[in-house]
Amino acid sequence: MPPPSTAPEPSRRASHVARLNVMRLVLTGLGYVLAGALGLVLVAVPGQASPLYPAAGVALACVLVWGRRVAPVILLMAFLLNLTWVPFTLSWHGVLTTCFISLGATLQALCGALLVKRFVRHPLTLSEPRDVALFFLLGAVFACLISATIGTLTLHRAGSLAEWELGFSWITWWTGDALGVMLGAPITLCLIGLPRHEWRPRRLSVGVTLAVAIGVLAFGMHHVMRMDRERTVSAFDMDATSAVGHFRSQLQQPLNALEAMRSAHVLADYFSRDQFQDISGRWLRQHEQLLALGWSERLPNAGVPGFEERARSEGVIQFQVHARAPGSADPVTTPAQLLGDDLVVIRYVEPMARNQAALGFNSWSIPQARHAIAQSAVTDQPVASSAFTLVQDTTTTSSGVVVYLAVYRGQPLTEADRLQSLRGVVFATLRMDDFVRVVKARVPNYMGVCIVDIDGKGQRSRLAGWLDCESAAHELMHSERVSFAGRQWELRLSAQARDLGAQRSNGTQAMSLVALVCAGMLGALLLTVTGRTGRIEEAVNQRTAALVQEVRDRERAEDALRESEQRFRNIFNIVPIAVAYADLHGKLKQVNPRFCELVGYTMDELLSMNAFDFTHPDEAQEDIVLSSKLVRGEMDVYRRTTRYIQKHGGTVSVQSTVSLLRDAAGKPRRIVSAVEDISEHLRLDEAERAREAAEAANEAKSEFLSRMSHELRTPLNAMLGFAQLLEMDQNHPLAPSQRPWVDQIQQAGWHLLEMINEVLDLSRIESGNLQLFPQPLHLPTLLAATLPMVERDAQRHGITIS
Repeated sequence: MPPPSTAPEPSRRASHVARLNVMRLVLTGLGYVLAGALGLVLVAVPGQASPLYPAAGVALACVLVWGRRVAPVILLMAFLLNLTWVPFTLSWHGVLTTCFISLGATLQALCGALLVKRFVRHPLTLSEPRDVALFFLLGAVFACLISATIGTLTLHRAGSLAEWELGFSWITWWTGDALGVMLGAPITLCLIGLPRHEWRPRRLSVGVTLAVAIGVLAFGMHHVMRMDRERTVSAFDMDATSAVGHFRSQLQQPLNALEAMRSAHVLADYFSRDQFQDISGRWLRQHEQLLALGWSERLPNAGVPGFEERARSEGVIQFQVHARAPGSADPVTTPAQLLGDDLVVIRYVEPMARNQAALGFNSWSIPQARHAIAQSAVTDQPVASSAFTLVQDTTTTSSGVVVYLAVYRGQPLTEADRLQSLRGVVFATLRMDDFVRVVKARVPNYMGVCIVDIDGKGQRSRLAGWLDCESAAHELMHSERVSFAGRQWELRLSAQARDLGAQRSNGTQAMSLVALVCAGMLGALLLTVTGRTGRIEEAVNQRTAALVQEVRDRERAEDALRESEQRFRNIFNIVPIAVAYADLHGKLKQVNPRFCELVGYTMDELLSMNAFDFTHPDEAQEDIVLSSKLVRGEMDVYRRTTRYIQKHGGTVSVQSTVSLLRDAAGKPRRIVSAVEDISEHLRLDEAERAREAAEAANEAKSEFLSRMSHELRTPLNAMLGFAQLLEMDQNHPLAPSQRPWVDQIQQAGWHLLEMINEVLDLSRIESGNLQLFPQPLHLPTLLAATLPMVERDAQRHGITIS
């Protein structure tokens, strides 16, 4: 009987392997999505990095256990997750940005797995401290640099991340991924790691513990981020409230100007152009938000020729009454049928240079102006028109608002009497874009300003601000209604939380860094203890003590952090370098105590001075030239040594580094000087030069002694040689009386040679090269050798030597 066929067995095995691979891909995708969703919950603003991203650990563990075949699933799941996180993902630009970020996450998992497989022992059990340290160092610390770098650079290139946010976002991204690897990878390995008998027992002790740690960290980070959010909203509300108050105060200025001009018209029946120019000029010079102040006179249609003649007699040769045709924004010379029976014609308007086109214009021909004039005449109150294209704006299409205040003949009491006795109106013209520009100069740069006009029917129309600002929704929004001259305006102040960079707290980032260290230690502790069951009791005792020390170190670190923050706040006041801020003309605006100490003036005295007041006169001109070049942009910074004249009259030498501080628009705003007292350095340099000169002189002396000694030795050797030849000559021997003389010549010569050698010894002593060899001397022999050298001189002076 033939054996049964075994052909179906490989097929079943292949089918089982295929199903197993599919299941692994599904588990990888599901685990990555769940862990990634947990990380994205902690993202406060779309586009910002998550401070805790366990999906990075899930990806690394899956690639380590199941190989590179799961990489496409990681790429796809990362792309789907980032679609809900990256701003503007509905555009091709956003999709491309999402692709690059997802590619960075996938490369991080692949590179981390490659490093771990290369340097960590296998099978991967993470039982030894060395293996755990290498796993965290390579898989978390080093590998996580990839995704953080690619992600932040991609978002910056896409315009979603400003330059000042790069460092903060990169550190948050890196710590979030590293935390995710340190916590998420061990949890995942407890579920799928090989060999199973090593990882399965750790599911409770390691997996559950680290999962709880993730939950605690996520809760703590969410709480810190909520506090940061509340702090940001509070800062925005304070700035918005201040902006509303400033806006209200600015709105009061045109009303005050109109009341002042009406009072002047009531007191005088007639005003000349010069008088009106003098009155209005006082207000225009003080309040730049006023586009124009003017006087419009009411007159019948039949009185137009006489009115024009009177105006021309005051010097306006081209004065002509005109109006706006129905449905047109351009002023035209108006025939009688367009003017009607009553006209309200602009007689005076200032400043004339930018409002020439409005002179002689019949405001009654504009429905918005006619309604406001009639309301002011009836109510005897200032009334603002709705927005319309200003007649003096011949080159732009910006809208403006005109505020009218009626002027009467006499003191009418009823509405009918007021209409009858209306003499004319004084008006103030506001171009709302210019008005907003003045308001924005007093509010923070991050805040958007929008002014909306709300009519009696509830219709909303934008007076000033960006397009669609009347209906746009922002992350931070403050809206407040303001009543102005009979109209209801809405001031809308908005901002994005990410724009409040100065309000951002480093609490989340600091917590992430501390959590990174703690998570690494906790993970290493759990893995090491559970992997080394034979020494569990000893390891528990050691690690418990380590954890107690870690808590103490953390408390000390927190105390040091608080102290560091306090030092940072006081650094300007205690920095040892003098720092001063001045305007572009050198007027001091802010100095630190070190600067006051340097020049001897008090802070109040310095703030009333110019930087050139205490600069030495010989060097002030060069400072002026360099500062001018700095303001003009010809240089970024300059450094020079100069002298300051102190309050008591003394002079101090300083090294100053001067740079330019620019505003948000890139225009020069302040001159910053960092000044260091170099008087001591100059004295040290002078002392160093003196020391070098002394050493040079000493070397010259030594060289002179050396040369002199050698020059004296040459003739001395000749003298000694000839004396010896005289003594040794057998052909012509010396007389007995001559031999003592030759002996004395030799003794004196050898004595002189010894003195030359002693001079050389002095040079060796100065250079530190002389070696001493002490030996005893026989005094009678020494005296017998030296007495003949001085005996003849002693006899000549009558001295007896015994």
